[in-house]
Amino acid sequence: MAAPRLLYLTSSFPYGVNDLFFEPEVRELVRQGVDVRPVPIRPRGPLTAADAESLSLRRPLFDLGIATAALAETLRAPVAVGRTFALLFRSPQPNVLLRNLASFPKALWLARLARSWDADHVHAHWAGPPSTVALVASRLSGVPWSFTAHASDISANNLLREKSTSARFVRFIAAAMMERARETAPGIDESRWVLVRFGVEVPEQRARRAALNDPPVLLMASHFDPGKRHDLLIHATRRLLDDGVDLEVWLAGRGGPLEEEAKQLTRRLRLEQSIRFLGVIPRATLLDWLASGQIDAAVLASDYEGLSVALIEALSHCVPAVGTDVGGIGELLGGGCGELVPADDADALAAAITRVLRTPELRESIVRAGRARIEREFGVASVVHRLRELFEFVDEGTLAAAPTNVG
Repeated sequence: MAAPRLLYLTSSFPYGVNDLFFEPEVRELVRQGVDVRPVPIRPRGPLTAADAESLSLRRPLFDLGIATAALAETLRAPVAVGRTFALLFRSPQPNVLLRNLASFPKALWLARLARSWDADHVHAHWAGPPSTVALVASRLSGVPWSFTAHASDISANNLLREKSTSARFVRFIAAAMMERARETAPGIDESRWVLVRFGVEVPEQRARRAALNDPPVLLMASHFDPGKRHDLLIHATRRLLDDGVDLEVWLAGRGGPLEEEAKQLTRRLRLEQSIRFLGVIPRATLLDWLASGQIDAAVLASDYEGLSVALIEALSHCVPAVGTDVGGIGELLGGGCGELVPADDADALAAAITRVLRTPELRESIVRAGRARIEREFGVASVVHRLRELFEFVDEGTLAAAPTNVG
């Protein structure tokens, strides 16, 4: 049988830093026999997922080719295009409407691509413009579609009601994100909602060093965006050093004005020797640090969050994690799989880090429980198999051999 064909819409993957963590899912889809084509809606930045470049259908948000295809699609089905265009105006927020209008020509281009390529399904990541493009393309091409909602994209309420009623399924990566959608759009149709975690490649389990690094190293891999609260970890570091807990803190992520503010705070608290600002670090390098024992604990100090892939990957490499109890983090670290602390509480964060660094038995318990959760819920092979079921790409014979565990 011919491989099922999937158009896989993203914001910019495999380019830039916004969609870095989609690569394992794309690679596993290919491994499981799906002919997948990533389609970045607005490709920008350097290539960051080389394995996916040859598969990617890279076109800008708008160019002459997009305009020509959009015109041709409009002439082919003017009434259907007009009705679909009118759908965009159901969003009352001007910024959401403008983003959808900007992506509408590319949606018409995608509709033509879906028909000419004989696609079996269109799946979009993000509840914003990528899923709007998928919704429009599906309505005009007849190809079924679905999307994955993540975190802040849900709060924008970009046609959530319309998308929930027309998609074959709506995937959430955390139950907390389902609750966010309910709060954003009360009374929304939930009949097609599913909880499917974000898949990561679970490495072969290795023996861990009993001793910590000297000094122990904490990693916070997160861009300097509002709500990530690097300042909270910096204040916690000052408390830890004052309490005699020697350590280094590595901050890895895209900078900007908030990074400069964090550097100023670091200087004001006299922490230049303990906190390192590393900038954007390639994902492969971060994974190597986790695998090689260079990181003693992963930390996330956010005020809001979806489901942190950085912490998922830390647990998969048997690195204990400390995080604030926001968004879906409790679903990841709860039940003894990590240390959970209240948001905006530097003292609680410092106390949790102290417990992890100074209590070998606690570290070992977290490592065992965290790794087991990742194998059970986040292994990319079983996650992708579930997606294939939802795409209706799996026949009964294949279901019998479905992977149930990774690691």
